[in-house]
Parts: sequence; C-alpha cells; structure tokens
Amino acid sequence: MKTRTKLYGVAEFVLFITSYLPLFILIVFKQFSENTQYLYWGGLKFENLLVFITKFGFSTLLLITSFISLIGCKLLFSNFEKNINNGENVTLVDVKNRNSESIGYIATYIIPFIFQSFNSWYEIFAFFFLMFIIYRIYINSNLLLINPILSFNYSIFEIEYEEQNGKKRNGLIIIKDKHIEEESMITIYSIGQKLFYAKKS
Repeated sequence: MKTRTKLYGVAEFVLFITSYLPLFILIVFKQFSENTQYLYWGGLKFENLLVFITKFGFSTLLLITSFISLIGCKLLFSNFEKNINNGENVTLVDVKNRNSESIGYIATYIIPFIFQSFNSWYEIFAFFFLMFIIYRIYINSNLLLINPILSFNYSIFEIEYEEQNGKKRNGLIIIKDKHIEEESMITIYSIGQKLFYAKKS
C-alpha cells in the first residue's frame, strides 16, 4: 500500500491554506474596514496602484490564494474518493474521536493573528515568516488533517485496525461519517504517514 498520494506535496499546501481560511477571511474584513476611505476608483495611475497595493495588496493575495486552495482541496478530495476503491479493507479494533482538536488548532494557530493590523511591511513579513514556520511543523505532524474547514463535512478519528493478514496497526483517518464503531469494517486509502482517507465498507 502506498504511503503517499501522487499529489502529496500539493496536498500538503492546499490543506494548510484551507485550514487558515477563517483567519484569512477575518484579516480581509479587518483590512478593508480599516481602509474604507481608499475604496474608490481613481483611475489607472501609478500612484493609485501603489495605494491599492499598500492598503489592499495583502488581502488580495490572501483572497486569491484562498480561492485557488479551495478549488485544489475540492479536486484533492475528489481524487481521494476515486482512489478509495484501491484502498484496503480493515477491521476497527479501537476508535477515538479527534474532532475536538480543531478547537485547539483555532485557539493556538489562528486567534493570535486576529489582533494584528497588517498595515506595515514588518507585520506582513512577520506573518509570512511565522506561517512558514507553522507550515513546516504542520506537514511533519498529524495536523495535516486537523482542519476547521474540513470539519463541516468530515470527521477525524484515531484508530487501531486489523489488516486482513491479522496484523494490527494504527493511524489517523478522515471520513464523511460522524460516527464509527469498533469491530466495524472500513476501507482506508493512505494519504501520508499513518494518515488515511476512509469510508465505510
């Protein structure tokens, strides 16, 4: 069974960006509300373009990145849904719900940024620098599936499972079902190191 999907590198980035969509939306509203006096058409002049980049460039970049990531996330999960038929049928031995970790993720990684103004180049640089550090932590941990946006349609469970050959293993799954029980059978498709996309068999 493969440990990585074909688009794994892209998947990491897409999942990371979508996990920060709540923060990005708040930043966009904050920056636009603080600079409403600049929201008028002044013509295609260099000075006006410079004002737009200074006052709304950061928000525009976040909006574009978020939109592309949402499309990428939709394509990614469509790909998972197609490939799940190539997955492995396993029997659940133990199940632990991990949905509550999205709350901790919001408190730890999103709320601290909300109170920044992002009106200076230093604040914007600091934001991207910290986001890069968090990204490196994110892709090397099970935070990859801890995503507040995905929690609207999916649930996350830590499982111990038994393969058809009798071997017991463990991992983290993301599945559309809100409840799964021990001793039930599911199909898992590997999307990372001990990370799986799953559905009930």
